[in-house]
Amino acid sequence: MYRILRYSRQLARPGMKLRPSTIACSGLMVCATVLHGAAPEADEVAAVRRSADAWRAEHRVIDLHQHIEYTPERLARAVRIMDRVGIGIEVNLSGGTTTHEEGKPSEFERNKELANKLFPGRFMHYMNLDYAGWDQADFSERAAKQIEEGHRLGAAGFKEYKRLGLYLRDGAGKLIRIDDPKLDRVWKRCGDLGMPVSIHVADPKAFWLPYNEQNERWKELRDHPAWWFGDTNKYPSHEELLAALNRVIARYPETTFVCVHFANNAEDLDWVDQSLDKYPNMMADLAARIPEIGRHDPEKVRRLFIKHQDRIFFATDFQVYDRLTLGSGGSGPPPTDDDAVAFFEKHWRWLETNDRQFEHMTPIQGDWKIDAIGLPVSVLRKVCFDNARRLLVRSLPLPVLKAVRVKKDFRPDGRLEELAWQLPAPVHLECQLRDGVAQPEISTTVRALWTDRYLYLGYGCPFTERTTFNPPALTKERFGLWEKDVVEAFIGCDSSNLKHYFEFEVSPNGERIDLEIGGATKDLEWNSGFESVVKVDEKAKVWTAEMRIPLGALSSVTPSKGTRWRLNLYRHDIAHRVFLAWSPTATATAHTPQKFGYLEFGE
Repeated sequence: MYRILRYSRQLARPGMKLRPSTIACSGLMVCATVLHGAAPEADEVAAVRRSADAWRAEHRVIDLHQHIEYTPERLARAVRIMDRVGIGIEVNLSGGTTTHEEGKPSEFERNKELANKLFPGRFMHYMNLDYAGWDQADFSERAAKQIEEGHRLGAAGFKEYKRLGLYLRDGAGKLIRIDDPKLDRVWKRCGDLGMPVSIHVADPKAFWLPYNEQNERWKELRDHPAWWFGDTNKYPSHEELLAALNRVIARYPETTFVCVHFANNAEDLDWVDQSLDKYPNMMADLAARIPEIGRHDPEKVRRLFIKHQDRIFFATDFQVYDRLTLGSGGSGPPPTDDDAVAFFEKHWRWLETNDRQFEHMTPIQGDWKIDAIGLPVSVLRKVCFDNARRLLVRSLPLPVLKAVRVKKDFRPDGRLEELAWQLPAPVHLECQLRDGVAQPEISTTVRALWTDRYLYLGYGCPFTERTTFNPPALTKERFGLWEKDVVEAFIGCDSSNLKHYFEFEVSPNGERIDLEIGGATKDLEWNSGFESVVKVDEKAKVWTAEMRIPLGALSSVTPSKGTRWRLNLYRHDIAHRVFLAWSPTATATAHTPQKFGYLEFGE
């Protein structure tokens, strides 16, 4: 019980709450331009681009809005392109419905199983609603059960298309409204279950203007005549559709609504700003709207992004079916993979530079040029992945730490200066345990090495203050070490029993403790014989720790190349009032083994 209470206490700390004003970032000073929205200087832009290039090299970026057909060929093509552009996770909003025939898997189950089998960890899947039986009295109840089933099956969220208010009709031929009371249970159940709703209503304002060559979106409308809604006898106005959605958002404040295509109203920045102010549960993605947003005054756009930096998500509306769709498409030649790479590179250019009047990424959406907004690095990383990780914390793919094999064992010295430490790629320990909120100012790196005898873990921990027990107990283990600053590793080797694992902790003053959880021994009775050394660099404000853990103490079977054990990594930092997790558990405790990631033994 004390192990649960230990982590539960973290939840009362202010640092566990979302802090929209947090704009610090490790390794870069936050200058006044961040606060006032002024465009950054050339050297700042260069620094931002270096950081962004590093994120992409590590595939940290999340695209919150894609549509990929669930076939091996289409999924493979999408991953191949994402590997080239640095996208780590693709959120596929077209996961399918959860309704099914007796004894058969649903469309959503089949799709999720296929993608996760072929490309584990690369896709997250949103479910869609089956509107069959809309006119029946029990539709609301059955629709809510669809949401519950999607949650049970691991849907990351719920996607609703623009069909509401524009295409879907009841048995009498009447359009189904976005705010129809029959859907109330759907929106509420999503909020109850913590499932975000990505919702598309309306379309560009030009789709309500006259259908002729003077329409600035004529190329797009000419190829997609069904996207024209200017007939007032058939369709509601653009304004009516937005108002209906906002009524739903106001009615369900506990449900998070990601309003796609820049809040479904990219033409009106003031409206977007005011709506985000009015509805705390409203978010906005960028999918297929940078060509429109980029027409506005770049300084005004930049100020809006900085103001609402916790509410905006990188998204593209990238699609892979029989052909690629890059934000939008038409009757021209099908785009190539190289075209897709150029499409993403223009997103980076718009977000990261001060470039003016360059060709946008989706020419069919309009004959104009756009101006880049040069976001500060602290805001850019939120847009590119921090906000998405927080939104999706409940269902993020389990991460993998790859341990590199070395030929010779070595004694830890705490400095991480052995040449071997340059071999493994680091993982980043920087999101809070329960809510996934990032704390980049103390982003902690962890690397892993192994030999036939030992597992080595190396931690690099930025700090402002160190909070430790004084005097340290260096000759014995301290019960309650976790109440002060520590780094931790939870390692599970028993695939038949996830609740059986081992815990290792080291503090910045050199104290350490190891524990067996769920095994034959209890708490302090177990001794692995692990070693640890800590070094503190007061000038650089970084403390480093090396652990050397005997593999034989963890398992009677020596791991080989490809062996995977369960692993989670944590850091408690009192000064920042945070408890960081490599794989956030989205619970009140670090002892949530089903949320542990993987330690993979490699070459």
